[in-house]
Amino acid sequence: MKTQKHPTPLLSALTASMLCASLFAGISAHSIYQKYNTDGWSQPVIAVLMQGLAHHSTASASVGAYVDIANISGQSLTEKLQEVSSGNPDTTLPENSPVRQPDTTASGDISAGQPGTGQPGNPSASQPGTGQPGSPSSSQPGAEQPGNVPADRQKNEQPEPAAPPAEPETYSFSEVTQEYFDDALFIGDSRVCGVELYSGWDNITYYAQNGMTIYNMFQCDAEKENGRMLSVEEALQTRSFGKIYLEIGINEMGTGNVDSFMEAYGNAVARLQELQPDAIIYVCGIMYVKQSKSESDPIFNNPNIKERNDRIAALADNKDIFYLDINELVTDESGHLNPAYTWDEVHLLGKYDALWLEYFCSHGIVKNI
Repeated sequence: MKTQKHPTPLLSALTASMLCASLFAGISAHSIYQKYNTDGWSQPVIAVLMQGLAHHSTASASVGAYVDIANISGQSLTEKLQEVSSGNPDTTLPENSPVRQPDTTASGDISAGQPGTGQPGNPSASQPGTGQPGSPSSSQPGAEQPGNVPADRQKNEQPEPAAPPAEPETYSFSEVTQEYFDDALFIGDSRVCGVELYSGWDNITYYAQNGMTIYNMFQCDAEKENGRMLSVEEALQTRSFGKIYLEIGINEMGTGNVDSFMEAYGNAVARLQELQPDAIIYVCGIMYVKQSKSESDPIFNNPNIKERNDRIAALADNKDIFYLDINELVTDESGHLNPAYTWDEVHLLGKYDALWLEYFCSHGIVKNI
């Protein structure tokens, strides 16, 4: 009696798996494998599954291209495929299963099978630091990518601006005594000569000369040294002074114009600062003339003097250069030189030359050293 041969278990399992695979391919043909077309009998529906497996689509990423049926114990392939394709996170394959693991590199798109597209579903779109939607760098709180640093942090991280250079201190006038002038120098014309002759103060140095102007002052005689007369320029190179009073300007009224006068005046002050860098420079306004002189003389008159005084005052910075105006003390109510103070409408009487020093004592500058 012949024994009927039955198909081997392996062949039966293979046949069953093919049927399950075909069933799964048919079910998935309009979902995860919808981009793979079938045309009936000329292209079996299982070809859809094979194409998906070849391109690592969702099912292939979860189940793999090769399945060892023998290692899937206690569960049919159909059930396993359905669980994996459903995205159940608890579904795992046996450790020794030769199922291909999902490709999580940036070289391929798991969902679409297109390499390096960076579209949704592409690992490159969800890798840390990419800044694309779904990336921890752009969705996690506190991520500090460029442009995403908190405003307070940005402010704190800005370099501190360089501090501007400190402005030199400005000073105001104060009362001083005669000793203040121990290191003072007066430079000027015949009006300063009167102060030297009649003030009675012998602790002041005078470089004064009749006819001195802003144009020739540095060439005028100053003092003798070893039997030789030094010019103002030479004397300033050998001696040091703490204060320099420049009272000059009446003799220049008939020479040039205001602009040429002020150019020479400004140059003279700059030269004084070069020769005596530690000295306080006092630029003194030109003293007015008597009203009768001002109204009769087209050159030596008070409007012309005032114009020059305004320009001289503009040189003062109240730091190293200060403006003094003796006219505050010697003019009358009409703004002209007080007739009682002058003997020739231009110069002070000797007994009033001390008014210069009285005014200077009420306008001293004391710097904090």
